[in-house]
Amino acid sequence: MKNWHRRTVLGLGAAAAGIAALPAWAQRGPIRIFVGFPPGGLPDLVARALAEQFKRSFDLPAVVENRPGANGRIAGQAVKNGASDGTIFLVAPASGMVHLPHVYNDLGFDPLTDFAPVAQLCENDFALAINAKLPAQNIKEFAQWAQAQPAQASFASPGTGSSPHMMGLQMARALGIKLTHVPYRGSNLGLADVVGGHVAGMVASTSFFMQPVKAGSLRVLATTGRARSSLLPQVPTFQELGMPQLTMVEGTWLLAPAKTPAAVVDKYAAAAIEALKSREMQGFLDGQTLPAPLGPKDLAKLMREEFDRRGASIKAIGFTAAE
Repeated sequence: MKNWHRRTVLGLGAAAAGIAALPAWAQRGPIRIFVGFPPGGLPDLVARALAEQFKRSFDLPAVVENRPGANGRIAGQAVKNGASDGTIFLVAPASGMVHLPHVYNDLGFDPLTDFAPVAQLCENDFALAINAKLPAQNIKEFAQWAQAQPAQASFASPGTGSSPHMMGLQMARALGIKLTHVPYRGSNLGLADVVGGHVAGMVASTSFFMQPVKAGSLRVLATTGRARSSLLPQVPTFQELGMPQLTMVEGTWLLAPAKTPAAVVDKYAAAAIEALKSREMQGFLDGQTLPAPLGPKDLAKLMREEFDRRGASIKAIGFTAAE
């Protein structure tokens, strides 16, 4: 919590004082938090901790609705078209808002105009993990193996256009190798095929790999953080390995339909930031992600900056928009 932006804390502090005093028209409930991925992943776990906090803050039912598919677009479209009364929200990884417009011709929504930014809650880094039976013990050996076994050199991601997908492409470019991308409807399905030996490796949130790493079925070769992960302090970052362009962290964002009144957005932002102190969120964040709270104005600014930066990055690797 030490890195909270002072302006964010000050801005949300005032809103927190009246956190339960939502206008009557905004208290129709239940509060519905949409997630575009299956249960068990990072957005889903964050959303469930948020739902518990919203129940306490507003004395309203709060439920998580998983709408997996199309790399989060189905959930995004549902929230875009939802009521702007403080009862509909989206919890999404940044990639859903800043990658997808550059990889699909028609999302069914405009991330920068169809949503009201509410809060950024946490940040996570990513890792490259491979099946433990592969002979590569480090990133250099993996590159050599991929060059020698091009038909087997592949990587899984939770969907086309996701941050892990783009990171895998950038990684292959940096290593001078070719990797076949295998997209899945969520991380769990991809993980099963990597552990089963059907796909060579996977890019996903570092914390996502911990159980199979402990079980000995996966080997993590590098992470994308600014510093080594506390979960895997023995694993180098890509920056340490001479590939600073592969340094990337990603936020988990809370969004509402675009026309949600600013006063309601501010109150839910305060409740969302308060959720970082909850037992549910603390238990999840501990060692897995870093709290990185931003309020509505700061998140709006970050969304625009990331949209432009990642668009340039996607263009540089020659990715062609689809659908």
